[in-house]
Amino acid sequence: MSHLVKIDKEQFVKDQSRYSLVKGTTEGAPLCPYGNHYKWVGYDHETKTFVRFTKSVFLNLVNQVKNEY
Repeated sequence: MSHLVKIDKEQFVKDQSRYSLVKGTTEGAPLCPYGNHYKWVGYDHETKTFVRFTKSVFLNLVNQVKNEY
């Protein structure tokens, strides 16, 4: 399993448009340690890699997604 870069709130706030949440079933998305798909996974549009968000950033993004529906 590859190591996901961790994005904290400070990094996220510097360039919010760089990062987003994508469905865990997106092609190339990493699996959880138990081999299952995550529901959501972070994505860095600049490096075109999947990332891990700190809890505060993740919860903020999940709330944004929920408000879109």
